[in-house]
Amino acid sequence: MQKKIKSASCMIQKNKRGAAAMVYISEKRFCISKTCAMPRNDAFDWVYLFAIGGLIGTVYEVVLNMVLHGIIEDRSGSILTPFNYVYGIGALVIFFVMTRLKKPHSVFLAGSLLGGALEYGLSVFQEVVLGSRSWDYSAKPLNIGGRTTVPYTLVWGALCFVAVYALFPAFLRLIHRMPERVRKQVAVFLLVILIADVAVTATAAVRYSQRAAGMTAQSGWTNIVDNLFDDAFMRLHFPNMRVAG
Repeated sequence: MQKKIKSASCMIQKNKRGAAAMVYISEKRFCISKTCAMPRNDAFDWVYLFAIGGLIGTVYEVVLNMVLHGIIEDRSGSILTPFNYVYGIGALVIFFVMTRLKKPHSVFLAGSLLGGALEYGLSVFQEVVLGSRSWDYSAKPLNIGGRTTVPYTLVWGALCFVAVYALFPAFLRLIHRMPERVRKQVAVFLLVILIADVAVTATAAVRYSQRAAGMTAQSGWTNIVDNLFDDAFMRLHFPNMRVAG
């Protein structure tokens, strides 16, 4: 049986061994439910949060594009996995920064600013380093340099709010239901897949841009990349990517 110890400021559940399992009500932190307190976490959990954030981002982009334009496109932005890295990185940034804020309006406002800055910065990074752009909002109202928009920053704020007060705690508790050894092994395997995906996707994107500029393959590896991920493949899997050429 679990014992509950109440105080003026919080409620702590204790398990059979007497160890504190959860602090879920606090005078200093807003909670939308008694399960919103952030469980313990480590680097293995962060790999899961990146992947979950990236997967949710892909699903969101696919559904949004289908609703707005009536077409289904690959919106993951990666080749080997279904994870959208913008949302994966965003999930980790939100987790490390937003969970330190105690007031809900601060989470929303900071999330809007940080999400917009992240989207803008990643767009610049891709264009400068990889020679391509995966999104261009120049035709949308209230856009900021064509790299993000004011409405999208508000979406980032809403996502931050839901993630901090509902999704992150729920996902972490679900992850920790796995046996400890399995949790760590799966995280390491997932990390290896993610690293390989980043390497393959980045190389394919660079070669896509280079081919548009008339640059031929200079090695056996780039020849393999060109054969596996030719222009037709890149247009299919990265429909919004624009390269100079």
